[in-house]
Amino acid sequence: MRRPRVSALVALLAAPLLAALGQAPPAHAQAVIGPAYVTRVVDADTLYAEIGGRLEVVRYLGINTPRIEHPSYGRAPYATAAREANRRLVEGRWVYLMFDGPVRDRLGRLVAYVWVGNVFVNATLAHHGYVETATGSTAAYTAYFRELEEGAVRDRRGLWRDPDAVTYHRPRPTELAADESDDPLGTVVGGRVFSAPAPFIPTPSPSSSGGAISSGSPSFLAPRGSLRTMP
Repeated sequence: MRRPRVSALVALLAAPLLAALGQAPPAHAQAVIGPAYVTRVVDADTLYAEIGGRLEVVRYLGINTPRIEHPSYGRAPYATAAREANRRLVEGRWVYLMFDGPVRDRLGRLVAYVWVGNVFVNATLAHHGYVETATGSTAAYTAYFRELEEGAVRDRRGLWRDPDAVTYHRPRPTELAADESDDPLGTVVGGRVFSAPAPFIPTPSPSSSGGAISSGSPSFLAPRGSLRTMP
């Protein structure tokens, strides 16, 4: 089988990819890695992706799955709906990861903003009402995510369509603390990919929509002047 050609963009991203997988390059080289193929979505803020032949856990930066403690139904229905929203966006797709600070957390997971096509996934999930802003987060987009979350609550989108969700919502702390309190599943890193290999690496296209939650969903390109966006 012929090996796929690697585009100029992918070659450009090779150095930061190697950096995220174990080496420490200059800070400016940590901006973007990818494409990474999403093999499975764990929940609304965590996924497994194949990057350079390794299975990596990617934790979304600046957002959490909302913790809704319903007295009759518990957390499960809300967590499931949030996970499905994330799955529809990224599972089985090629994504790019953008970093804002340390590449990994102390569990060894990559911690990143996630893009599929021109869709800013972290922000899209916040707009549609399936994630909350991580309280105490130092991420550059924290205020942006908060604004999107407040709009979703106000307009009753996603989980917030249910009045009980607002009533029994318990805001969660920064990403790592929130996950440690819930004993997360998505903590195994650095394993080999034993499932079928990822498909042919496509030539990245900034015009690709990447599959939104619903037709007509906004792309949520990052606000200018804060972080580098994808080419």
